[in-house]
Amino acid sequence: MKERKCPFLETKTVTYCKAFPVKMIPVDSTSSSKGICNSINFQECSLYNEVSHAGRGLEDVRGFRIKSDYYYHPKHVWVAPSPEDENEARIGIDDFACRLIGKVDRASVPGENMPVKENSVCFLLHSGRRTVRLVSPANGVIKAVNPKVAADPSILNDDPYNEGWIFSMRLKGSGVTGLYHKHVARKWLENEVERLQRVFTSDLGMTATDGGEPLADISGRLTEAQWGKVVSQFLG
Repeated sequence: MKERKCPFLETKTVTYCKAFPVKMIPVDSTSSSKGICNSINFQECSLYNEVSHAGRGLEDVRGFRIKSDYYYHPKHVWVAPSPEDENEARIGIDDFACRLIGKVDRASVPGENMPVKENSVCFLLHSGRRTVRLVSPANGVIKAVNPKVAADPSILNDDPYNEGWIFSMRLKGSGVTGLYHKHVARKWLENEVERLQRVFTSDLGMTATDGGEPLADISGRLTEAQWGKVVSQFLG
């Protein structure tokens, strides 16, 4: 898997002119700096999140990103109907689910033409030795699996609402009826964040924030037992 660093990072080693200190003179060698920009943790940078998601229709709800024109199942799986055919849709997980799961390194998804049933376990996401079972948000038939996710599952953490769609399906029955959408989705996510705070405080004796912002690596702060309890309450 390729090394991950901030896509906005441009690094050069410079020397300085004593006569005019603000004049920077590039040299051929590159920087050996290994700060946050040079690691997968670049996603924790507030500036990166602001710039990279501008124009993508993403909104911030209590520190979590949401694309409110999508439809959301209570277990944090989204549905994005095709603009050409409302009976076809892409399926993925939201930013909240990504934070709980941690870095995804493998995805197990049904093959093409496989039927799936609403609220039944449909696909698995793996993070190290941890596995999350996620449900289908609607009745339908698998149409295609995203080859980018199959090749590099970590794209789910980087871009869960666009490039990180997991599979597409042909919707049957009621389709997206009953799923959260627009302002209802935003209010639902606000309530979920509050519920997460309560679980951390009352059940785990911990805080889910760092300086007022949600923890970037929620899963990494939890033991196996704690992680399993949180995931079962929100995603199971």
